[in-house]
Amino acid sequence: MSVKPEPFKLPRKPHYVTVSEGCDFFELFKKIEKRFDTCFMLESLGEESFISRYSIIGFDPEKTLWAEGNELHIQDYNGEVNTYLSDNPYYLLRDIVPQNILSRKYSGGLTGYIGYDAMNYFEPSLKLHTSDMFEAFKFGLYTDGLILDKMTGVIFYFYYGDQSSNRMPLIESMLNETTPENGPLVVKAKGESMSQQDHADAVAKVKQDIVDGKIFQTEVGFKKWFSLDGDCINIYEQMRQINPSPQMYFIKFGEQKVIGASPEMLFRLRQGEMETFPLAGTAKRGATEEEDRELARVLLNDPKEIAEHNMIVDLHRNDIGRVAQFGTVKVRSLMDIKRFSHVQHISSEIVGIMAENEDMFSGLASNFPAGTLTGAPKIEAMKIIDNLEGEGRGPYGGAVGHFSFNGDCTFAIPIRTVFAYGKKAYVQTCGGNVFDSNAEDEYEEIQRKFAGTKRVLDQFIPSDLD
Repeated sequence: MSVKPEPFKLPRKPHYVTVSEGCDFFELFKKIEKRFDTCFMLESLGEESFISRYSIIGFDPEKTLWAEGNELHIQDYNGEVNTYLSDNPYYLLRDIVPQNILSRKYSGGLTGYIGYDAMNYFEPSLKLHTSDMFEAFKFGLYTDGLILDKMTGVIFYFYYGDQSSNRMPLIESMLNETTPENGPLVVKAKGESMSQQDHADAVAKVKQDIVDGKIFQTEVGFKKWFSLDGDCINIYEQMRQINPSPQMYFIKFGEQKVIGASPEMLFRLRQGEMETFPLAGTAKRGATEEEDRELARVLLNDPKEIAEHNMIVDLHRNDIGRVAQFGTVKVRSLMDIKRFSHVQHISSEIVGIMAENEDMFSGLASNFPAGTLTGAPKIEAMKIIDNLEGEGRGPYGGAVGHFSFNGDCTFAIPIRTVFAYGKKAYVQTCGGNVFDSNAEDEYEEIQRKFAGTKRVLDQFIPSDLD
């Protein structure tokens, strides 16, 4: 067991090569996913797709990094694993990852997930349940990859170093291959981690905690369990059709997969400016534009929903403020409506300029996890959630995205997401509970949030099992 990992060294600039114009980027990813055990695709779709101009593919990373307890494990390209002991394995990532690459475009870095229980690294008083399916965090270190500029339809390949690092011949051969057919997939429902009565009891307990002055609000939820037998690219392909969202991702580490269509960005850092976009307050979509507006009007005039949203905005302002230059934190937009395939949410945008002594790692940590998945005050709410839910959330409510070599980062909140390990999988949802919450309404909100993912999974449940 070594003391400290060696920094990863790169040239100051990557090479960018034009690959193709007008190629179907997802079809290319399907070829890559069939070939490589570790790969990812990140993209932005739907009505809010303007949030990101670029889609990204990475495969067969230089290194794989993951944390378990106080150990950071780093597996190199040849499969050899080195282990480093640390009080905080998360901040060891700073010692490894360059943040000074000269590029405004995506230029590689760490891509993967951070589990909800990684909060144990940021708040010593917490001892959250861990997951038996997912590590505290896991990343691939990608030094090359593919970028689609959605505005122009041009695909770029980037890499570092000399021609020995250039995998362009491999990419060209894949472009010329026939896209493989998806294999079959069978999904079976395997029950829930809470019954409706269990959930009602949890809401009652939260309301008593509010009366006792412990918290103002808490986000309690539960898992729906499934078995997945077959080709999981089917799930992502259908999510793209049924529930297109501004944060779409297919991340695979062998048997582990995180497949999602999240409406909510957790944290983004670009050229020193931090952004977060909390969603709190939910209504269903209407059948017509007029009905959409009516439902939005009711939502924006609901005192319970407005109180909940304002609390979350304050929490996010405080989170960004901890790593921002004094006086730069602003609520750029307050209580807009954002519409997605099955629901609409109240949304705000909070921004700030990062302080000089902070970076993407401390910025993400300060905003982790999102208040919309915990409640307020955050730490006490998380203790209550952990007790009521009784098991680890895994990546649910944590973060999924990338730390880039140029010092920028983008992370979504993994909600509306399938979390799989081998054939075992779950989807989790939660709802905000305040003093005047009604357990039946909260349960219905959770079912609404699950609707888009349910519609995808239902397509692969055999009719005799419905």
